[in-house]
Amino acid sequence: MDSRDACNRLKNTQQADDRQKHKHKADARTSLRTLVVHGDSDLFRLPDDENLILDGDFRWRRSDGLLPSCEDFDWLVDYLVEEVNTTADDKTVGDALLALSAMPNLRSSTKRHSYITALIRCMDPARPPRVRHAALRAIDDAREELASMTNESIPQAVDATLLDKLSCAILTVVCPNHSQDQTLPCSGPHASFNWRRDACYFRLIFALTQSDEWRERLTRDGHFEHCIVLAEHSLERYSSVPGCYLAGIFAYINSSDKVLPLGPTQRRWQAFISETWEDTRHEIYEDTGVNALLVLVAATRHNLRSWDSSVPNEELTELTTGVYRTLESMQSTKDFLVAYRLDQVLFDAALSSVQGLYDDLRRMIENPNALQTDNGSLES
Repeated sequence: MDSRDACNRLKNTQQADDRQKHKHKADARTSLRTLVVHGDSDLFRLPDDENLILDGDFRWRRSDGLLPSCEDFDWLVDYLVEEVNTTADDKTVGDALLALSAMPNLRSSTKRHSYITALIRCMDPARPPRVRHAALRAIDDAREELASMTNESIPQAVDATLLDKLSCAILTVVCPNHSQDQTLPCSGPHASFNWRRDACYFRLIFALTQSDEWRERLTRDGHFEHCIVLAEHSLERYSSVPGCYLAGIFAYINSSDKVLPLGPTQRRWQAFISETWEDTRHEIYEDTGVNALLVLVAATRHNLRSWDSSVPNEELTELTTGVYRTLESMQSTKDFLVAYRLDQVLFDAALSSVQGLYDDLRRMIENPNALQTDNGSLES
């Protein structure tokens, strides 16, 4: 059954008898669940699979074969808002969020405020992890649009107060309150550390950090302190993908900011960069990993500008070795990866970026004074 038809029948029969309303509601739930199960472009997955929730690649098309517009999803936003406000059917709320992820934005102008408000409610600590994670994924999907919202360019129906609430809600998804629940497990969706969830979070925070206004908001609400905790105490729990975004986040922040003890001149920050490079070559199997690699290159160049002659040559050599291993791996697997699934333009851009970084590092090793005399090349 078509999901839109099922939801419209429910909406148009609000005054019907209870049995009819129950039937239409059940039809809407079933159709949405079916939509989610079959919606991933790569694999058939169960609707509660965490990989589907945080990484599922949903693609919808209209009956005429064309890609849908934002307005084509207004009916689903209405359904989500109704469910969030009036029922406790978290399974259906989660399904609606996943279905909406096929359009990575904050909806049409007429629905944007109600959609963001619904997302905030979906991230409430009382909601189950599936709903909270699906809401976080929806926000991450719209991260570029969200980052562009400033006081001068904020869209109609959205204001700074709403974005402030959104920022606070995002942190509650990734920072469980141990003072209220001392029984949180060490793994699984409820855990303090969940690499898929946190990779989604870091990718979102990295995008927002590039906006001055969002940086102020993130600093105020404690996002950067949380990133520091993860970087200092839990790096070993993560693959290089979230590590790349963490490196990018810190690179965008003024090192003189008191909230960030991980300044780029400190040796542990240099070690963080080097350790991330050590594992990066194992993560370049999808576009997300390639994008993260581009972030790591930029963060590494930013960090190199603060190195000086006091840094042991062994550390620079170790970093160069990690970059070279990534470069060598990319060169040897390019044809296979591009043929299999990666975007060739994106991959070629990343390969060129890593090659340029490696060339500069080799030059620095051969001429230790190069860093002080030519910072321009490190900014490329």
